[in-house]
Amino acid sequence: MRTRTFLSAGVAATLLATGGIIGAAGTALAAGDPTYYFEPVDAKVLQPAEGWAELSPPGSGGMESGQPDGTFVYAVSKKPLTDAAWTAGGAPSGLTVDPTESCTPKAGKAGVYLCDVSEDTYSFPAPEVSATASAADNTTAYYSLVYVPRGASVDAGVKEAQTAATLPVGDRRAHSTVTVKTLAHVARNTMNLTVPNLPAGGTAQHTMKLHAVDAGKLDISLTEAPGERRWDENELKVEVTGVDAAGAAGASCDHTLGEIGWGGEVHCEVTAPGDYTITYGLKAATASPAWKLRASAVYEVYDFGTGNPETAADFAVSSTIPVTPRYKLIGRTPAGDLYYYDGSGRSPRIFAYSDLSGAPSNEWAGYTAVTRLGPLTVQSTGAGAVGRDRAGVLWSYRASGDGGLFDDRRKVGGGWQVYNTLTGAGDLTGDGKADLLARDTAGVLWLYKGTGVRTAPFAPKVRVGGGWQIYNALTGGTDLTRDGKADLIARDKSGVLWLYAGKGNGTFAGRIQVGGGWQGYTSLVSPGDLNADGKADLVARDSAGTLWYYQGSGTATRPFAARVTVGGGWNRYNLLF
Repeated sequence: MRTRTFLSAGVAATLLATGGIIGAAGTALAAGDPTYYFEPVDAKVLQPAEGWAELSPPGSGGMESGQPDGTFVYAVSKKPLTDAAWTAGGAPSGLTVDPTESCTPKAGKAGVYLCDVSEDTYSFPAPEVSATASAADNTTAYYSLVYVPRGASVDAGVKEAQTAATLPVGDRRAHSTVTVKTLAHVARNTMNLTVPNLPAGGTAQHTMKLHAVDAGKLDISLTEAPGERRWDENELKVEVTGVDAAGAAGASCDHTLGEIGWGGEVHCEVTAPGDYTITYGLKAATASPAWKLRASAVYEVYDFGTGNPETAADFAVSSTIPVTPRYKLIGRTPAGDLYYYDGSGRSPRIFAYSDLSGAPSNEWAGYTAVTRLGPLTVQSTGAGAVGRDRAGVLWSYRASGDGGLFDDRRKVGGGWQVYNTLTGAGDLTGDGKADLLARDTAGVLWLYKGTGVRTAPFAPKVRVGGGWQIYNALTGGTDLTRDGKADLIARDKSGVLWLYAGKGNGTFAGRIQVGGGWQGYTSLVSPGDLNADGKADLVARDSAGTLWYYQGSGTATRPFAARVTVGGGWNRYNLLF
């Protein structure tokens, strides 16, 4: 919005009497606040069957609130607004006008709409124009907007709107066009993006080759690549250093300053067709981790519609510093709703975000046993989960990879009611695939080796050993000893916690006592490394609903540090996993 100098009451009265402001704009209107103005309206481009646009101005200004009080007059015509006889009023075939609830068609004046505005109006009232599916390419409507202050002649404002193209654009009068462009037409605007990797401590130059058939807005955003987690503020350590446009005249560009944020880093306004080369520089700090990034570009020809040309390319920060993963904790309510808690990578506040997953509650409420097969990252990558229903049928869920939770379930098979415990074990066999442990009612523990096959996720069971009925809680899936092999935690009925270090071949070393007093917990979960120190952690919920955090040490003899409270209210969930 442009800067406007406010007028004193005396100056305003003088200008009204002489026509100094309003007369200079070429209008016969001479009432209302002389300092009120609106910004020029924009030319609009619509996609057939999908595009629509409001004809209102993008903004306004004036004394204090800058609120108009009077009437907005809109005129829509099939021809340029130069015909005082108004022989072409109304929208051309392929474009339709909806006056909306705020506006009224002017009797006897096709294509003219009157919209009342006052201090009670919180947005600009305006008709809406949409394009039909059969709209021909380059179908164009011409429209204008004139503001008539309350008490002034609306009929004079109508005449002014009908001939707005013969008058200079003013503070209270504007005109422009609405044009239909077909998908085939807009697809002729093409982009080619080249994105070399960015060395930590160095720079790189990315290049966009744009062939523009139409005027438009080019936006290039830099975000995490698919499967990569989102970074915290000041964690990425990459910034755009500048942008330049070369080629045909008609492009101006700028960029967002500072570290890359949530996208929209490079912006170019292209006002004329032609071939353009847009380059932007990137700089990474020496301490920038090895992020995988995506450059996504969209050339916005349409003001509304999904058919704008888009392209994307992935690149990486070449660094020896790894990106530390973060993990989720999931809670199921008695109604079957799943809530997930994203790890923050910091302690003691180990969770940064929580939300309802949107998973079908009728499925999850019906499971008598649920377990993750291994840690689930905040971007929902990992081994997925399984759930057993009341009929004993086991269902598998693949991690969605999109930041939610899981994809649709697949049936594994029946007969799983013979087990009183199902525990996701992570990769116990060293083949890179997550495994499942199941204990039967006789206390025998069985290993179901993961196959990595969606339709048949587990190989036939293999006996691990007997005597496991002494435990009332098992949790696994993480490497607690930092030897690269998944381990298992077991709590006996007297409250003593034991560590079974995995050997990487589907078996365990002899158990090691962690300590006593764990009988007060109703849930034990090993979700992964929650504080980004490279060591797997444990969370435990007590009978009062308080969740406790046990930071992992990475040693078998003393795997956890002293507990730290996370918070209360966790009894809302009948299952944590």
